[in-house]
Amino acid sequence: MGLFSKLFKDSLGTFIKSATLEELEDAYEVRRQQWLKDGGGDRTPEMERLNRAISKKAAELWEKDPRRNTDPNFRWTDANRWDKD
Repeated sequence: MGLFSKLFKDSLGTFIKSATLEELEDAYEVRRQQWLKDGGGDRTPEMERLNRAISKKAAELWEKDPRRNTDPNFRWTDANRWDKD
């Protein structure tokens, strides 16, 4: 059993490294649907790994977004103020 779990973890790890954000979200959704059919409860380790990978890739995409404001003092409410200085 230990050998099969190592093989599965390695295949999931290679999938996580090579997959796009959309593919990761689709894989997570498939596992989430199966998890709900099985009764829910605590999330499976596969779901946890996929969730961490999705969060990491989303953060990387956000960092690379050319439209985001890099000013640390900028607040989203500043862009919508009526009384602009």
